[in-house]
Amino acid sequence: MTADQKGAYKVALAALDAAGGVLALLNPEGVDLIITRFVVDVTTKSTGACTVDAGIAADATTSNDTLLDGLDVGTAIGLFDNIENQGTNGVAAKKWPAAQYLNISKASGAAAGLVGNAYIDYVRV
Repeated sequence: MTADQKGAYKVALAALDAAGGVLALLNPEGVDLIITRFVVDVTTKSTGACTVDAGIAADATTSNDTLLDGLDVGTAIGLFDNIENQGTNGVAAKKWPAAQYLNISKASGAAAGLVGNAYIDYVRV
């Protein structure tokens, strides 16, 4: 953490279809954060059709779509974020409570073959 209370985190994506299967990340700072940018870098698209949702949840196995809603990860590789690609329910900034998870879950299709990373920019509350 820097003196201006900003931080960033990188984590690899998984190709699992369960809620929180693509990513289930416990708040790494242990204090309330505000996510200012959430980027998904899809380096290998899923082998078939697939959309994912991303958001904050109380546990690692609950789906949520408050950062990204219905992001297509089965059509093309690329960079996608909660500013330009948020979908219907996604927001540009989101509070991440100390003991909660940032989850990415399969919304439709299958995540098999998906490869990439998530990048989270945040500030401490």
